[in-house]
Amino acid sequence: MLLVGSLLSGAAWASRFDEYAVKAAYLYNFAKFVEWPPEAFSATDSPLVICIAGDNPFGAALEALRDKVVESRSVEVRHMPTATGLDRCNVVFIGRAEQGRFKTVLAGIAHLPILTVSDISDFAQAGGMIGLFETGQHIRFNINITAARRANLKLSSQLLKLATIVG
Repeated sequence: MLLVGSLLSGAAWASRFDEYAVKAAYLYNFAKFVEWPPEAFSATDSPLVICIAGDNPFGAALEALRDKVVESRSVEVRHMPTATGLDRCNVVFIGRAEQGRFKTVLAGIAHLPILTVSDISDFAQAGGMIGLFETGQHIRFNINITAARRANLKLSSQLLKLATIVG
């Protein structure tokens, strides 16, 4: 219940539903429940890098993540408009605008310890790790454990309890 509360807390739920503010909070909270292998970071003080691949649907919603910390690592947010250089990221969000090329993006980083998240329909079923989907005014998520294991990422059992497991 604590995880649910942290996923849905704060400014993410304003008086009206702000889809991408909620999704930004999810990106941060997902990162808190992932264990990366040591080689995912170049140094013990390297930041945790969240990248937006291609079109950025978040607008200013990602600003809320700039002063956050995950496991003593500062959070850094980068927009990668051409979806290149993603190997320098720890979390990659691929938005719906990338529907036509997301499988190519996934193929390029599938072997790397990078958590992939998207709101593209059936993303997790297609090989991504976490697929976000909307039901009413709630965001839910699917997790593809096989894809996470292939990337040598360990997802917390607390996170897995809240998800629908696919693939």
